[in-house]
Amino acid sequence: MRSPLPFALGLLALGTLAFDAAATPPADEAPVTIEIQGRTTVATTLLEAWSALSQQARVNWPFAYVGAERTDIATRQMQRRLRAELDGLAMQARLQRQTGLADGLGEWSRALDAQAPARIPGRVDPSWLMAHPRHMPALADLDRVGWCETPSWVEAWTPQGVTRLDWHPGMTTETLLNALPEAARAESERLALIDPRGGIRRLGMAAWNRQSATLVPGSRVVLQLPLDEVSARWVDARLPDFLATRLPGDTCHTFTPDAASRLTTATD
Repeated sequence: MRSPLPFALGLLALGTLAFDAAATPPADEAPVTIEIQGRTTVATTLLEAWSALSQQARVNWPFAYVGAERTDIATRQMQRRLRAELDGLAMQARLQRQTGLADGLGEWSRALDAQAPARIPGRVDPSWLMAHPRHMPALADLDRVGWCETPSWVEAWTPQGVTRLDWHPGMTTETLLNALPEAARAESERLALIDPRGGIRRLGMAAWNRQSATLVPGSRVVLQLPLDEVSARWVDARLPDFLATRLPGDTCHTFTPDAASRLTTATD
């Protein structure tokens, strides 16, 4: 009997890869298979699927993701509610002659409509899965797995609209705020920072509560709305949760497990 050690070492090696550009997935529709102890078998766990994929492409682990239709339903409902609340707030701002805010809220609503497919927030790279096996999603419960190429931007949602700025090493929320027009940030006191894995941090940004955090490529920052309305507070609370379910980049490669827990390629 062949020793399982080579396979285990192969899995451990996956955790050392980071920020490699994702290669184009194979075009055929054959199930992804792996070789274990001299025999070929269909992947049945997420860890095995990642092992198989990493032999065919350079997986960009910090931007890896999984998704499931069961969670998509809830995020679509949240998306509809967010757009309805934003449209109502935009109308109210326009009636109060706050044209800039009304236009910005309208841009938020349109950006939500154009957002990419959903993912389940959280780390799913092999090193994390091996350290937290009880939290590994069942492959049969997933509808897609994949990764995005590392983006070159960070995204700011301000009362004046949605803006992307070029990311650079050492960039922080402080430098991002300083790069924005004063009118886009002057009336907000707090912000939410969403990292590419879907983690959310809420920070102060006014003179009396200012905090700073490092930004990585693909980060999204949402500034608090300058409105004292129940619906505005709801948007402040829920929009970061929704953005945490968005794919962490623009160029992504997705694979779809079939009903038999096989992995087949899908279009990007």
